Amino acid sequence: MIDVEYNGMAGSILKVYAKEIPDIPAAVKKESSIKIAGRDGILYTLDGGYESTKISIEFNWIGDEEKWSERWGNIQKWLSARNCHLTLGTDPSCFYKIMKVELEDAAHTTARIGVFKADFLTLDGLRYLKEGQNEHTAEDVVFNPYEISHPIYKITGEGKCTLIVNGKQMIANVGQNLVIDTDRMIAFRKDGTLNNTAISGKYEDLFLMEGKNEILITEGFDLKVVPNWRCL
Repeated sequence: MIDVEYNGMAGSILKVYAKEIPDIPAAVKKESSIKIAGRDGILYTLDGGYESTKISIEFNWIGDEEKWSERWGNIQKWLSARNCHLTLGTDPSCFYKIMKVELEDAAHTTARIGVFKADFLTLDGLRYLKEGQNEHTAEDVVFNPYEISHPIYKITGEGKCTLIVNGKQMIANVGQNLVIDTDRMIAFRKDGTLNNTAISGKYEDLFLMEGKNEILITEGFDLKVVPNWRCL
Protein backbone atom coordinates (compact mmCIF):
# COMPACT_ATOMS: atom_id res chain seq x y z
CA MET A 1 0.00 0.00 0.00
CA ILE A 2 1.24 3.49 -0.89
CA ASP A 3 0.31 6.67 0.90
CA VAL A 4 -0.80 9.64 -1.21
CA GLU A 5 -0.90 13.25 0.03
CA TYR A 6 -3.25 15.71 -1.63
CA ASN A 7 -4.18 19.24 -0.59
CA GLY A 8 -1.92 18.91 2.46
CA MET A 9 -3.69 15.78 3.74
CA ALA A 10 -2.41 12.21 3.61
CA GLY A 11 -4.83 9.56 2.42
CA SER A 12 -3.69 7.36 5.32
CA ILE A 13 -5.63 9.68 7.65
CA LEU A 14 -8.76 8.37 5.93
CA LYS A 15 -7.19 4.90 5.74
CA VAL A 16 -7.16 5.19 1.95
CA TYR A 17 -4.13 3.96 0.03
CA ALA A 18 -2.97 3.58 -3.56
CA LYS A 19 -3.03 -0.08 -4.53
CA GLU A 20 0.27 0.15 -6.41
CA ILE A 21 2.85 2.63 -7.70
CA PRO A 22 1.11 4.62 -10.46
CA ASP A 23 2.53 5.06 -13.93
CA ILE A 24 3.88 8.59 -14.40
CA PRO A 25 3.46 9.96 -17.93
CA ALA A 26 6.41 11.74 -19.51
CA ALA A 27 6.31 15.54 -19.53
CA VAL A 28 5.57 16.85 -23.03
CA LYS A 29 6.82 20.23 -24.25
CA LYS A 30 4.23 22.47 -25.89
CA GLU A 31 4.80 22.75 -29.62
CA SER A 32 3.06 23.86 -32.80
CA SER A 33 3.12 22.24 -36.21
CA ILE A 34 3.52 24.31 -39.35
CA LYS A 35 2.98 23.12 -42.93
CA ILE A 36 5.09 25.18 -45.33
CA ALA A 37 4.01 25.33 -48.96
CA GLY A 38 6.52 23.75 -51.31
CA ARG A 39 8.33 21.92 -48.53
CA ASP A 40 8.01 18.25 -47.64
CA GLY A 41 7.03 17.28 -44.12
CA ILE A 42 5.89 19.39 -41.17
CA LEU A 43 7.91 21.91 -39.18
CA TYR A 44 7.54 21.75 -35.40
CA THR A 45 8.28 24.77 -33.21
CA LEU A 46 8.49 24.88 -29.41
CA ASP A 47 6.01 27.27 -27.78
CA GLY A 48 7.52 27.16 -24.28
CA GLY A 49 6.15 25.35 -21.26
CA TYR A 50 4.72 21.85 -20.89
CA GLU A 51 1.39 20.18 -21.60
CA SER A 52 -0.97 18.97 -18.89
CA THR A 53 -0.72 15.24 -18.13
CA LYS A 54 -2.90 12.74 -16.28
CA ILE A 55 -1.73 10.60 -13.35
CA SER A 56 -4.19 7.74 -12.78
CA ILE A 57 -4.20 6.10 -9.34
CA GLU A 58 -6.25 3.15 -8.15
CA PHE A 59 -7.20 3.37 -4.46
CA ASN A 60 -8.82 1.09 -1.95
CA TRP A 61 -9.97 1.22 1.66
CA ILE A 62 -11.33 -1.16 4.24
CA GLY A 63 -13.66 -0.42 7.12
CA ASP A 64 -16.97 -1.10 8.81
CA GLU A 65 -19.71 -2.10 6.38
CA GLU A 66 -22.23 0.33 7.85
CA LYS A 67 -19.82 3.25 7.34
CA TRP A 68 -18.96 2.47 3.72
CA SER A 69 -20.99 5.38 2.26
CA GLU A 70 -19.69 7.80 4.89
CA ARG A 71 -16.10 6.89 4.08
CA TRP A 72 -16.73 7.34 0.35
CA GLY A 73 -18.23 10.78 1.03
CA ASN A 74 -15.14 11.83 3.01
CA ILE A 75 -12.89 10.63 0.20
CA GLN A 76 -14.83 12.61 -2.40
CA LYS A 77 -14.53 15.74 -0.26
CA TRP A 78 -10.76 15.19 0.15
CA LEU A 79 -10.22 14.94 -3.60
CA SER A 80 -12.68 17.68 -4.61
CA ALA A 81 -10.16 20.50 -4.03
CA ARG A 82 -8.64 22.14 -7.10
CA ASN A 83 -5.24 23.69 -7.80
CA CYS A 84 -3.51 21.66 -5.08
CA HIS A 85 -0.32 19.66 -4.63
CA LEU A 86 -0.03 15.88 -5.02
CA THR A 87 2.79 13.96 -3.34
CA LEU A 88 3.34 10.22 -3.71
CA GLY A 89 4.77 8.22 -0.80
CA THR A 90 7.37 6.80 -3.18
CA ASP A 91 8.68 10.30 -4.01
CA PRO A 92 8.21 12.36 -0.81
CA SER A 93 10.65 15.16 -1.68
CA CYS A 94 8.60 16.33 -4.69
CA PHE A 95 5.04 17.22 -5.63
CA TYR A 96 2.93 17.73 -8.74
CA LYS A 97 0.71 20.77 -9.32
CA ILE A 98 -2.81 19.45 -9.88
CA MET A 99 -5.58 21.45 -11.53
CA LYS A 100 -8.39 19.04 -10.65
CA VAL A 101 -9.18 15.40 -9.85
CA GLU A 102 -11.68 13.27 -11.78
CA LEU A 103 -13.17 10.33 -9.87
CA GLU A 104 -14.73 7.14 -11.15
CA ASP A 105 -17.54 5.49 -9.19
CA ALA A 106 -16.48 3.56 -6.11
CA ALA A 107 -17.14 -0.19 -6.17
CA HIS A 108 -17.48 -2.88 -3.50
CA THR A 109 -15.08 -5.78 -3.74
CA THR A 110 -16.43 -7.10 -0.44
CA ALA A 111 -18.92 -5.66 2.05
CA ARG A 112 -16.07 -3.85 3.83
CA ILE A 113 -13.70 -2.97 0.98
CA GLY A 114 -14.11 -0.12 -1.49
CA VAL A 115 -12.07 0.57 -4.61
CA PHE A 116 -12.01 3.50 -7.03
CA LYS A 117 -9.80 5.24 -9.58
CA ALA A 118 -8.81 8.91 -9.52
CA ASP A 119 -7.29 10.84 -12.43
CA PHE A 120 -5.08 13.73 -11.28
CA LEU A 121 -4.75 16.35 -14.04
CA THR A 122 -1.39 18.06 -13.70
CA LEU A 123 -0.64 21.65 -14.64
CA ASP A 124 2.48 20.75 -16.61
CA GLY A 125 3.56 17.16 -15.84
CA LEU A 126 6.65 18.36 -13.94
CA ARG A 127 7.85 17.42 -10.46
CA TYR A 128 8.38 20.35 -8.09
CA LEU A 129 11.00 20.05 -5.35
CA LYS A 130 9.67 20.81 -1.88
CA GLU A 131 13.04 22.33 -1.00
CA GLY A 132 12.43 24.79 -3.81
CA GLN A 133 9.46 26.22 -1.87
CA ASN A 134 11.77 27.55 0.85
CA GLU A 135 13.48 30.95 0.96
CA HIS A 136 17.13 31.04 -0.13
CA THR A 137 19.76 33.70 -0.61
CA ALA A 138 20.46 34.72 -4.18
CA GLU A 139 23.88 33.07 -3.93
CA ASP A 140 22.23 29.73 -3.12
CA VAL A 141 20.07 29.66 -6.26
CA VAL A 142 22.27 31.13 -8.99
CA PHE A 143 22.99 27.61 -10.25
CA ASN A 144 19.84 25.86 -11.42
CA PRO A 145 20.43 22.15 -12.22
CA TYR A 146 16.77 21.63 -13.19
CA GLU A 147 14.28 22.97 -15.74
CA ILE A 148 13.64 26.70 -16.25
CA SER A 149 12.01 27.89 -13.02
CA HIS A 150 9.62 30.72 -12.17
CA PRO A 151 10.90 32.04 -8.84
CA ILE A 152 9.45 34.36 -6.23
CA TYR A 153 11.63 37.31 -5.23
CA LYS A 154 11.14 38.86 -1.78
CA ILE A 155 12.65 42.32 -1.41
CA THR A 156 13.02 44.25 1.84
CA GLY A 157 14.04 47.92 1.93
CA GLU A 158 12.78 51.41 1.20
CA GLY A 159 12.74 53.28 -2.09
CA LYS A 160 13.49 52.46 -5.72
CA CYS A 161 15.70 49.48 -6.52
CA THR A 162 16.75 47.52 -9.57
CA LEU A 163 16.62 43.72 -9.67
CA ILE A 164 18.82 42.29 -12.42
CA VAL A 165 18.64 38.64 -13.52
CA ASN A 166 20.94 37.49 -16.31
CA GLY A 167 21.39 41.05 -17.53
CA LYS A 168 17.67 41.85 -17.68
CA GLN A 169 16.23 44.26 -15.15
CA MET A 170 13.07 45.06 -13.28
CA ILE A 171 12.65 48.40 -11.48
CA ALA A 172 10.70 48.25 -8.21
CA ASN A 173 9.43 50.86 -5.79
CA VAL A 174 9.70 49.11 -2.44
CA GLY A 175 7.80 50.39 0.57
CA GLN A 176 9.38 48.26 3.32
CA ASN A 177 8.70 45.02 1.44
CA LEU A 178 7.65 43.72 -1.96
CA VAL A 179 7.07 40.21 -3.33
CA ILE A 180 7.49 39.56 -7.06
CA ASP A 181 5.89 36.27 -8.12
CA THR A 182 7.07 35.44 -11.65
CA ASP A 183 4.87 32.33 -11.90
CA ARG A 184 1.57 34.11 -11.20
CA MET A 185 3.00 37.32 -12.70
CA ILE A 186 1.92 39.57 -9.86
CA ALA A 187 3.62 41.83 -7.31
CA PHE A 188 2.28 42.33 -3.80
CA ARG A 189 3.17 43.25 -0.24
CA LYS A 190 3.71 40.59 2.43
CA ASP A 191 0.25 41.32 3.83
CA GLY A 192 -1.22 40.25 0.47
CA THR A 193 -2.01 43.71 -0.89
CA LEU A 194 -1.57 43.74 -4.66
CA ASN A 195 1.06 46.21 -5.83
CA ASN A 196 1.58 45.57 -9.55
CA THR A 197 2.12 49.29 -10.19
CA ALA A 198 5.26 49.16 -8.04
CA ILE A 199 7.25 47.32 -10.69
CA SER A 200 8.38 48.03 -14.24
CA GLY A 201 9.70 45.21 -16.41
CA LYS A 202 8.81 41.74 -17.66
CA TYR A 203 8.23 38.89 -15.23
CA GLU A 204 9.59 36.32 -17.69
CA ASP A 205 12.92 38.17 -17.71
CA LEU A 206 13.37 37.07 -14.08
CA PHE A 207 13.04 33.33 -14.75
CA LEU A 208 15.99 31.17 -13.68
CA MET A 209 17.51 29.43 -16.67
CA GLU A 210 19.06 25.97 -16.60
CA GLY A 211 22.65 26.15 -15.41
CA LYS A 212 24.39 29.28 -14.12
CA ASN A 213 22.47 32.51 -13.51
CA GLU A 214 23.39 35.98 -12.29
CA ILE A 215 21.18 37.78 -9.74
CA LEU A 216 21.94 41.34 -8.61
CA ILE A 217 20.01 43.93 -6.62
CA THR A 218 20.64 47.55 -5.67
CA GLU A 219 22.85 47.95 -2.61
CA GLY A 220 20.94 48.54 0.61
CA PHE A 221 18.10 46.14 -0.23
CA ASP A 222 17.76 42.57 1.12
CA LEU A 223 16.73 39.84 -1.30
CA LYS A 224 15.43 36.31 -0.66
CA VAL A 225 14.44 33.91 -3.44
CA VAL A 226 11.92 31.05 -3.48
CA PRO A 227 13.30 29.26 -6.57
CA ASN A 228 10.32 26.99 -7.36
CA TRP A 229 12.71 24.35 -8.70
CA ARG A 230 11.05 21.82 -11.01
CA CYS A 231 12.30 18.82 -12.92
CA LEU A 232 11.24 16.01 -15.24
